[in-house]
Amino acid sequence: MALVVFHDHGCHPLDPLLRRGFRHCFCCISQGPYWLLIDGMAGKPMVKVVAGTDVDLAAFYRNEGYTVVSVNDGPGVRSPLAIANCVGIVKAVLGLRAPFVWTPYQLFRFLRRQRP
Repeated sequence: MALVVFHDHGCHPLDPLLRRGFRHCFCCISQGPYWLLIDGMAGKPMVKVVAGTDVDLAAFYRNEGYTVVSVNDGPGVRSPLAIANCVGIVKAVLGLRAPFVWTPYQLFRFLRRQRP
């Protein structure tokens, strides 16, 4: 299981061009007894343990005002080519094949369409 979290981070020069509330994204994946956060801020991936899987992480982020989408994580990177931004890193980690998804809001819309 994985969570994709969308929010405003306010530190990128292109932020004014992006939809409010969808200026940055990161993902959290359930790995054994822990939630791992994978964040591609500024194209530099950061991975850290944020909580045990007994924590309702989606509720935590929603209470912080973030938009959260639950997804089933895929097999991992399907293509070695990915844009080195937050969206590219989330797509690579989750194994998403979405070639024309470049912004957090496009990713949000893509994930919403993929849900059953």
